[in-house]
Amino acid sequence: MGRRKAQNAVIRPVLGIAGDSSYYQSMTFETEIAERSLRADELVREGRSQLRQLVRDAHRSGLSQRRIAALTNRSQPEVSRLLREIGGPTRTWMTARGASEAIKQELQRGDEDFALRTLIMAINDFSDLSDPAEIQEFLRRPRPSGDRRWDTLLAAAVARACRRRGVTAPKWSRRAPLESWWFPADGGGLLAARTMARTPIDFSRLGIWLDAAAFQTA
Repeated sequence: MGRRKAQNAVIRPVLGIAGDSSYYQSMTFETEIAERSLRADELVREGRSQLRQLVRDAHRSGLSQRRIAALTNRSQPEVSRLLREIGGPTRTWMTARGASEAIKQELQRGDEDFALRTLIMAINDFSDLSDPAEIQEFLRRPRPSGDRRWDTLLAAAVARACRRRGVTAPKWSRRAPLESWWFPADGGGLLAARTMARTPIDFSRLGIWLDAAAFQTA
């Protein structure tokens, strides 16, 4: 009888130690989970802040909401909402400056087809503008894209759009002809004669051959 009491006296402290260890391990793990959760929330907030900054910078550079949405893999309504959250303007159209920046990016990716589509989308956006302030904003001098041919094409397209609307074209749209002919939409070769016949004088005088129908199908 005495021996059993002695054994129980030894077992109780051991069980107590084991129980405490399990308890503290559980608390440590739960604390870690809580801390990791807080860190995850912090990263989400940081990411959201960076996204807002990115959208704001892109919009200020002249990119349209549609273009920003495509570049960030988000919907245009989400881009519009982000701009409202940061108190930014809600412009949905692309400026000449924004078009030049987007063209530069597409050329760096080697995607000339989308660079042309971007340019045409910008010109189509311009055709829809009616507010004098918006027209003035669109016509701000763009930064060089890094390729003289594309800078000349953008300038010629803007000058043509201005002429068709009865708007005074900006000085930066006056460009010298290219040193050699250029067919930006693969309209050369067997299609050269047809492309040249359908190219507006605004482009052909600069050595650029582009079917006017391209601006209706972008």
